[in-house]
Amino acid sequence: MTSAAPIPNADCAGPDRFARDLPCTAAAHWRAAAVARADEVAVRTPDESITFAQLLARADERAAAVAAAVGDLGLPVAVDVESNVDSVVAILAVLCSGRPVIFLDPFLPADRRAHILERSGARHLASADLAGLPAAGRPAPDPLPGDPSVIIFTSGSTGRPKGVVHAQRNWVNQAADGRAFLGFGAGDRAAVLLPLSFGAGFDALIMGLLNGVTLLLWDVRRRTTAGLRDWLDREGATTVHATPSLFRSWLPELGTGGAVDSVRLLTTCGEPVHHDDVALIRATLSPRGVFCSWSGSSELGNLAFNRFDADRALPVGAVPVGTPATDKRVRIIDDTGNELSTGFTGEIVVDSAHLASGYHRDPELTASRFESIADGRRRLRTGDLGRFDDSGQLHLIGRRDDAVKIRGYLVEPVEVEAAIRALPWTRDVVVTADRTAGRLAAYVAVDPRRWAPSPAQVRTALAKTLAPWMIPRDVVILDELPRNERGKVDRVALPPPPARDLEPVRGPTEATLLHIWTDVLGLDSIGRDEDFVALGGDSLAAARMLTEIRDRWLVDIPSADFAQAPTIAATAELLDQGHRERAATTAGATLSRLRDGEGTPLFVAAGAGSPAASLLPLVHELRCGGAVYGLQPHGLENRGRADRTIAAAARRAVRDVLTVAPQGPYRLAGYSYGGFVALEAASILASRGADVEVVLIDALFEPELRARVRGERVVARTADTDRPALPDRGDGATGGPAGTAPAVASGGQRLPELWTRAVMKTLVATAGLWRLPTTLAWTVFWDLGRQMIRRHRPTAHDGPVTLIMAETNPDDETTWSKLATGKLTLVRVGGDHHSMMRVPQVSATAAAVDAALGVRLGDRSEQR
Repeated sequence: MTSAAPIPNADCAGPDRFARDLPCTAAAHWRAAAVARADEVAVRTPDESITFAQLLARADERAAAVAAAVGDLGLPVAVDVESNVDSVVAILAVLCSGRPVIFLDPFLPADRRAHILERSGARHLASADLAGLPAAGRPAPDPLPGDPSVIIFTSGSTGRPKGVVHAQRNWVNQAADGRAFLGFGAGDRAAVLLPLSFGAGFDALIMGLLNGVTLLLWDVRRRTTAGLRDWLDREGATTVHATPSLFRSWLPELGTGGAVDSVRLLTTCGEPVHHDDVALIRATLSPRGVFCSWSGSSELGNLAFNRFDADRALPVGAVPVGTPATDKRVRIIDDTGNELSTGFTGEIVVDSAHLASGYHRDPELTASRFESIADGRRRLRTGDLGRFDDSGQLHLIGRRDDAVKIRGYLVEPVEVEAAIRALPWTRDVVVTADRTAGRLAAYVAVDPRRWAPSPAQVRTALAKTLAPWMIPRDVVILDELPRNERGKVDRVALPPPPARDLEPVRGPTEATLLHIWTDVLGLDSIGRDEDFVALGGDSLAAARMLTEIRDRWLVDIPSADFAQAPTIAATAELLDQGHRERAATTAGATLSRLRDGEGTPLFVAAGAGSPAASLLPLVHELRCGGAVYGLQPHGLENRGRADRTIAAAARRAVRDVLTVAPQGPYRLAGYSYGGFVALEAASILASRGADVEVVLIDALFEPELRARVRGERVVARTADTDRPALPDRGDGATGGPAGTAPAVASGGQRLPELWTRAVMKTLVATAGLWRLPTTLAWTVFWDLGRQMIRRHRPTAHDGPVTLIMAETNPDDETTWSKLATGKLTLVRVGGDHHSMMRVPQVSATAAAVDAALGVRLGDRSEQR
C-alpha cells in the first residue's frame, strides 16, 4: 500500500501566502511573512512580546553579526533555547545567517551538552555572546535551498546523541503542512506548549511564523500549568500544541467549565494518542474545536496528520496517525523490501524531496538509513512498523528496535544501558521496555563479593548523566544475567521487578497526602517512603501535586525542597513545618487583614477548621472597596481554648470587628460554619443600633439545627463523629479548608488508633489547648464546628441578608427565612460546597458577594 499527500509546488512546497517565486528557503519565506505582518505581534509570552517587524529587524541584524563572526558556512552554531523572545531571535538569526543552528535545551545534563558540542564541532553562542557580537557592515548572504539549516540532536543506537541535518527547503515544506493540515492563517494565535529546543517545538515555531501566525509561548517545565488556562483565554489562543501526556496531567484539573472558546484546534505529537485523550480534550478545553494528531520524527519532519472535527466519531484505542504529510510518499514493506497490501503490518518507508540530508559527520549511518532515488528525491527506512487501513489511514504499530516513548520522549534502552555500564559497581546490564506502561526496568549484575548498591542509589547515580525520563522506574540487582544457549540474555528468564515497599502511611497528614499522590500518579497504593520519581512522577506531576497541597493546606512547598526527599513521609514533615512557620506569624490572633482598601471594611468568617488564609482565593476575586478581614476560630493555629458555641464565637467576632471599626455601618460575611457566626454577630451589632449588611456563603444546616429552626422534633445523635452533613469531595476527604479529614488511609485500612471516636471526642473537648499536626488540628476544629452548629440556638436577624448557595446545597429559602426575617435574597452559583471557593468557580462566588454589596458589573470590570 502506498499513500502520499499532493505536492502544491514541485519546486517549493511552501505556504505560498505572502509572496510568489521566492527562493525555497526558510529564511526567504520568513522574511516575506514578517514584511506582510509587520505591525502584528509575532511572539508573546506572559512576560513580553515582539512584533513581526521588530523580530525581523533584530534577527536580521544578529544574522549579519553571526555571518561575520562565523566565517565557515558549514560550521554549526549552537544556541541556548528557552520559550522566550530572545531564543526566537537567536534561532532566526542563525537560520538566516546561512549557518546550521543547533538547539541546546537548558535541562540537558552537562555531559550530554558537552558531547553535542564536541560531536558537532559547533561554536556555542550563549545569549550574552550572541548579543555581544559586533554589528556587521553588510547583511548576511541569502542561504540556498539545499544549505543545511538545522541540526537536531537525538539519541542513537550507540547510546550517544546523533545529529540529523535538515536543509532550508525542508522547513518551507513543513510550513505548507501547517497551512494544509492545521489551517494556519494570519489570524491565528498558536499556543506552543512544547519546548522550542525539541524537534516538535521548532516545527510548531516554523510552521507558525512562516504562515504569519502569532505564537504564544509557555514552557510548562518552567511555569507549570498553574494559570495556563486563564492565560490562553486572555490571549485568545486559536490553536494549542502539546504532548498527550501534558493534556492528560493538566486537563482533568479544568473540568467541564474549563473550555477556552477561542480555541479552534488542538494538536498533539511526540507519543501515541488514544480515544480517551481526545475525549478528555473535547470534554474540557475545546468541546467544539478540532483535534489533530500530528506525527513525525527527526529524520522525516512531519509524517502524517489526522484531523477530528467535533462531530467525528473517535476510534477505539489508539488513534491512527492519519494522512501522510505534504510530499511524503509512504509505503509499507516486508523484510525483503516487497510492498505490502492494505491491512498488513511492515516497516514504514518514506520517499520525499524533503527528508533530512543525513546524520552530521556520520556518512556510514547516513548510507544505512537514506537512499537517493530519481528526481532528486530520497528514501528513508524509518524503522517504524505500521499499516494502512481500508480508509487509507496510516497506523503506527511500534518500532522495529526496542525504543519506547516515555512521557512523550523516545528513549532507547541501549543508551540507558551505556550509562549504567559506566557506574563503578556494574558488571553487566540489560534494560527492558514496557511499551504499554511506558516505563523501563534495569537489570544490573554486580560482583556478589563486593558491596552492592540499592536500586535508589542506582537511580540517584543515573540522574547525574541521564534526563529524568530516561531513568528506569524499576531497578533489579542480580549476581548475573540469565543467558540462553547462544549466549544471549534470556529475557524471559529475567525475574519480575521486586515488590515495592508499601509501608502504611502514619497520621492524618500522610493519609491525605496519600490521596493526592495516588490521584496524581495513577496508582492504587503507595508506601510512605516510596520515591515520587521512581513511581513515575515527573516535573508536571510534581507541580500538580504541590499545587494541590497549596490549595488544601495553604502552604507553599518549594519544588527544590521536595526534590531532596520526594516521599510522602518527608513531604508531610515539610507541610507541617510550613504550617508552623505560617502560624507563628499570626501570633494566635483570630482576626487577619487579608487586603488593604479604603471605605467600609468587609469582615469574613472562615469555615469550621479553616484559617483566615483559606479565604484568600475569594478575597483576590472581590472588587468591593474597603479592606477585607478574615475571622478564624480561636485556638486553631496557636494555643488558646476554643469557643464552644456559635454565640461565643460571635461575641469574639464582634470584639474583633470593633477593634477595627468602632462605629458602623458594618459588612459581615461568612462561609459555611462562618455564616452562622456572621449572622449571630450581625444580630449582636444590630441590637446595639448599628446598620449591618450580611452575606452568607453556603452555610449548611446540620439536621438538628434545621429541625430546631423549623420547630420540628430534634433527634439526638448516637456519636459526635457520625458521618458529617457537609458534602464529600469525592476523594475520601470532607473537612478542613479544602476537605482534609480523610475517612480511610488506603484500600479500606483504618487510620491508627489516634483516629478512634473516643480519642477524637477528647481532642474536640480540649480543642486549642494542645499543639496538633496541621490536618489533625483542622479536623478537630472542623468537627467542633459541626457540633456547635448542631447545638446552636440562633437569634433571628431582621436586617438585609444575601444567601449565596452552591447548586448542590440542599437547604431552601423557607428554612432560612426563619433566621433572616428581614429582606432575604437567595443567589445560586455553580460548583459544590468546596469548589465554589476555589479557582475557577470562586470568581462567580466573588461576583455574587460584590453584587450583594452593591458593586455593579461595570465597576468590577474597571477595578480588574
